[in-house]
Amino acid sequence: MPQPSLNHEYLATVLNAAPVGMLVADSGSHILFANQQAGVIFGVDPDQLCRMKLEQLIPERHRPGHRELVEQFFASPGYRVMGVGREVLGVSSTGREIPLEIGLTPFQSDSGPLVIAAVVDITERRQRETDFTLARIVQQSMLPTAAPLLHGLEVAAVSEQADAAGGDFYDYLTLSDGRMAIVIGDASGHGFAAALVTVAARSYLRACSATETDVSRILCQVNSLLLKDDLEGRFVTLFYAALDPPNHRVSYAGAGHTGYLFSASGDLKQQLPSTGPPLGWFPEAEYPCQHLEIAPGDVLMLLTDGIEEAMSPADEQFGCQRLLNCVREHIGKTPEEITREVHRQVHQFQGNAGQHDDATVLVVRFAQPDSLEARPES
Repeated sequence: MPQPSLNHEYLATVLNAAPVGMLVADSGSHILFANQQAGVIFGVDPDQLCRMKLEQLIPERHRPGHRELVEQFFASPGYRVMGVGREVLGVSSTGREIPLEIGLTPFQSDSGPLVIAAVVDITERRQRETDFTLARIVQQSMLPTAAPLLHGLEVAAVSEQADAAGGDFYDYLTLSDGRMAIVIGDASGHGFAAALVTVAARSYLRACSATETDVSRILCQVNSLLLKDDLEGRFVTLFYAALDPPNHRVSYAGAGHTGYLFSASGDLKQQLPSTGPPLGWFPEAEYPCQHLEIAPGDVLMLLTDGIEEAMSPADEQFGCQRLLNCVREHIGKTPEEITREVHRQVHQFQGNAGQHDDATVLVVRFAQPDSLEARPES
């Protein structure tokens, strides 16, 4: 079957229908054909592109090297992909530099060898990658570097980020009356925007906790501050607990998040439901505070939805029961070991399905009487 010529209607139709930019050029870099999408990418009418050379579509500083690459391609033609692993830049009619991904295919026409170039503008992809990197940096910078050392408490947390950075965070706070508070939360969405919401929520939580003692009022104040920020539909779910080991008491409120309280033997004593809606949604929202009586050896666990909603290759959720079984089996270990075991079992459950959401676990163990006696007062 003879090769179609450049002017063949079939070839032109195929190239014009392509969802990416398509250019055809000869060994002298003269552009012989450009489809509409190529015109959109470079901001030049396709007919005008056909009066240009390939090097006119790249920054001037790269043109000498480009001519050498063209010569090498025609000397040894073959399919090649450019822009994967290193940046290839184009330039628009306005002078704006455009990151590109380019696939090159040799083509033999009646008039000689040609190259068909498929051109993709990856500006948005690069922006997403930049946003993701910034979000990662912001998230990591906000996580506590170490758990606090407090008489009567053992505390540990592990947060693992997904490929598409989300808004998970946790923190250790000090209330104005000296009690320690723990908080775990998740800002909706992914990327840099979610990270900024996380920054705001964490800052407000710290500021309000430093001047207030009532858990309910703290969450109401943070809710009001987030609403003033105009989050553009974003919101924050979290669980906030003030710890009072000397009085064997925990005061908590949930904003779209739940928690678990286990006995020293690993039995579930109580599931701690959310007491109000997510923060940043409703101006008049209330977050009633609940109180727990704590026994020696009890374990409080807080987690984000990336744990229980983790999916297996069979499209099944990790769920509550697997979590409860994991805690019961490992209740005798340290909080650090428990958090890591939960993550290990979640990863094993996910298999090759991968992690699609951030996953954070925070564990507090209230000391047994013998450990309280063995540890001197600081």
